[in-house]
Amino acid sequence: MILVGDYAPGPCSVDVNISGNLILANLEGPLLPQNHSFPAVPKAGPNLYSRKLPNDSADYIFSLANNHTMDFGQVGMDTTIHTLHKQGVRYCGAGLTVQSARNPLVILDGEVSVGIIACCEAQFGVARPGQAGVAEFGPWIYREIRSLSEHVDSVIISVHAGVEDAPWPSPYIRDLYRSFIDAGATIVHGHHAHVPQGYEQYSEGVIFYGLGNFAVNPSRWQNRPNGLWSVGVEIDLNSKPLKWQPISLEIRHQVGSEKICVEKSSPGERKGRMQYLEICNQPLHDDSLFEALWQEVAVRAYYAYGGHYMGTLLGSGECHAKESLSILKKAVFRQFHSAKIDTRRLLLYYNMLACESHRQMLTTALGVLSGEITDLRNNEIRRFADEMVPWPCEVIRQ
Repeated sequence: MILVGDYAPGPCSVDVNISGNLILANLEGPLLPQNHSFPAVPKAGPNLYSRKLPNDSADYIFSLANNHTMDFGQVGMDTTIHTLHKQGVRYCGAGLTVQSARNPLVILDGEVSVGIIACCEAQFGVARPGQAGVAEFGPWIYREIRSLSEHVDSVIISVHAGVEDAPWPSPYIRDLYRSFIDAGATIVHGHHAHVPQGYEQYSEGVIFYGLGNFAVNPSRWQNRPNGLWSVGVEIDLNSKPLKWQPISLEIRHQVGSEKICVEKSSPGERKGRMQYLEICNQPLHDDSLFEALWQEVAVRAYYAYGGHYMGTLLGSGECHAKESLSILKKAVFRQFHSAKIDTRRLLLYYNMLACESHRQMLTTALGVLSGEITDLRNNEIRRFADEMVPWPCEVIRQ
């Protein structure tokens, strides 16, 4: 089996040149015809869809548990599921009910039976009572791991979570993923950050925090650092202990063409990719370094976009927690007591508060800036982050 990241090629057709009979990926958004007339749902952020599955002969399995599967409502999800059924492609993570969205997929990889649970952070399109959608992660996962472990050889948790563009997960996400392994899962298959994050052998399992963009529309990502390459993981589930090997994958695109090719990195590219991943991996087992880097990521993300989205950045100087809360309360009060509610603004608030990684980013930044959380950052941490984080120090107003 090969684990890969996000599949969202948009209008592009995709050739995949990697050897592998079974590939697990995240399908980032519905599969819709080119000239469809389905209305996009109101949300914060873009509404994504793709037209085609990969052109190669590999057996694909898709997680649908992400924040874009429901971008065109239930009709978009229904069309996607119909297309996958028609082409014999297996999936999990979305459905007409909460329970059907949570249902695991059981497959055979050679002689090994594998249970796959797909889930995501709460953003847009989560299944609720009486509402179709995707599976939000929660305590139910532990029950499902225990149940599956009685019937299968290995359990994979495919999770869509993390702060976009950040090379490291939050401490909360790291601990959550480790708890899945502690509960009996074999592998955590992470995606959503849209950049490679890192991986670790943990206990008797392995965690891949974020594999990056497997196949995406280059026009959306060509100006984003580390947006057009990803990590694939070749895993031998038949071996004990588990054998696995990371590979770096490149998205090749000819300007003006609606065709992309995903292939292994050249030796020169691979050297640079592996150095990047070493930096991603290094802090995972150093709690002090990891916490300090997360604080730096959170504060930079807060000044780059989070505080602006929430309306909690002041006109000048640093933002203080009490003032931020007062501004937010006033903004929400105005929304609910005005003649015309700005739904887009409310959806932006929802996105920041419902998503665990966004909430962790906001609370960490506000805690550090207000003095509630001890500031562990220093010049060395800032230099470390400068190599990896897309938001420069200049976004922070002193």
